[in-house]
Amino acid sequence: MSPAWHTPLTWQVDQLVTEADLNSQLRDNLGFLKNPPTAFVSLDEQTDYVTSSNDFVDADRTRLALSLTTAGGDLLVVFFGMLRNPSNNGGGSLDVALDGSRTGKDDGLVGIDTGSTHWQPVSFCALLREVPAGQHNLHLQWKRSHRSGAIYMSVGAGTTNADYHPQFWAREIS
Repeated sequence: MSPAWHTPLTWQVDQLVTEADLNSQLRDNLGFLKNPPTAFVSLDEQTDYVTSSNDFVDADRTRLALSLTTAGGDLLVVFFGMLRNPSNNGGGSLDVALDGSRTGKDDGLVGIDTGSTHWQPVSFCALLREVPAGQHNLHLQWKRSHRSGAIYMSVGAGTTNADYHPQFWAREIS
């Protein structure tokens, strides 16, 4: 867990500097900068995930969910994994919901071209600007882009030659 961030003091001439001042202003703030709020998940499940939704839905509301408390500022959100469309009839999109609201708008943060029945690497790195201080929840969301078929995500289910473990993480960077 990251130390708390303390708003830097404006020092006055002849102001007595206490041990508590030094600890909060130097030790705690440097500790916060060295170890910013971060949330991370890597999956190792029994069954690969699948969606046939035409609308954005959570990929896994429990396991592909991040929770972190920020001091306020920018968040870096990253996902990488392997996806495929076994029927070879189109792709889909990925997005992130921050506190229940999608961040990518329109068709999401990244399109998935699964024009092959083989597993395809998919990733994104998104900067979420000016996120207010406080507790935040992030959920990976996805949808298919065609009206038929399904999109699959490898989640470490032990499939021979396709046992991939996706990662989803966020870190405060400002």
